[in-house]
Amino acid sequence: MKRNLLLAIPFLALVALLAWWFRPQPQPLSSAFVSDRNLTLFSSLAQVRTPLATLHYGDSVAVLRRRNENVEVRTKDNLTGWVDGSRLMAPDLWLKCAQLLEQARALPLQSRGRTKVKTNLRSEPGRSSPRLYQFSRGVPLEVVGRAVADWVQAADEKDSPEAPQESRKEDWFLVRGFSSAAPGEAATRPDAPGVQNLTEEPVPVAGWVVARFVELDLPDAVRNQTFASELRPLAWFELNRVPDPSGDKPQYLVAGARGPEGQPCDITAFRVFTWNAKRSRYETAFLENQVCGSLPILVGQGPKGQPEFRFNTISVKKEEYVFRLEQTIVRRIRNAPPFISSPLSQQPH
Repeated sequence: MKRNLLLAIPFLALVALLAWWFRPQPQPLSSAFVSDRNLTLFSSLAQVRTPLATLHYGDSVAVLRRRNENVEVRTKDNLTGWVDGSRLMAPDLWLKCAQLLEQARALPLQSRGRTKVKTNLRSEPGRSSPRLYQFSRGVPLEVVGRAVADWVQAADEKDSPEAPQESRKEDWFLVRGFSSAAPGEAATRPDAPGVQNLTEEPVPVAGWVVARFVELDLPDAVRNQTFASELRPLAWFELNRVPDPSGDKPQYLVAGARGPEGQPCDITAFRVFTWNAKRSRYETAFLENQVCGSLPILVGQGPKGQPEFRFNTISVKKEEYVFRLEQTIVRRIRNAPPFISSPLSQQPH
């Protein structure tokens, strides 16, 4: 009897182990995608709980069940745990992310900048639009478009004293960047022993951000003159380079708007800065304050290799404005032929 009992115990243990191993897995309710750079997967909802893994932006998970704002998920590595449900995106919103990225990649670069504060990336202009991601402070971004939306204070955003009060409208930038830490940003807290930190690779992202939350990297050579003219820069380009004893000097186009945010025109003014070798300084070769243009601005070369830039006006006719730089003289060219070569790299310097 005792011998039979001793043999039965391992057998029952084996049966129990096999039953657990082949137990029915919970069927997922749906799928979702992580919308934060780092998201902790916890073992339970108890006050004392164990972190199991760190998920990253774009990671796909299966949603098993929901409890208030918390969601039980299963990762692609078959880890099951609980996460903050507000940091997950539904598949249709993830598809919107992909569409925005494709759209932004097809647009020419207009300027570069960095986030001033933590900045929400949204699916449409406007703070009530779904949030796709949140950039940390100091993250590099590329600006490819602009739009206007009604200004509404959001609970999860800190606004600046520059927030529009009269027009109640604000500018938004269509940007592209990466879901990664800002350069020099301190690393997140080390994961506890035994916690799986799934590999974080920068993922390209695109969407809309409040323009006021982005500090544009205007070239130092023309920064002071631009702001002295009360021009809020939106786009700038290196038109060409001219010889100088100290080395070749770039010549710039800077375009933007004057006055309050929320204007229908992307571009209301622009300046062309040329290099005066005799005086060793930049000078304004051309200034236009009476224009209503739309992005994008394209930069290329004219028939004789002269730098040209062009954009469309916001009007019924949608007229194209073309300007050509000949030495230090800027002329408007009517009925201009296409660029003799494809537009120059839209990479402002």
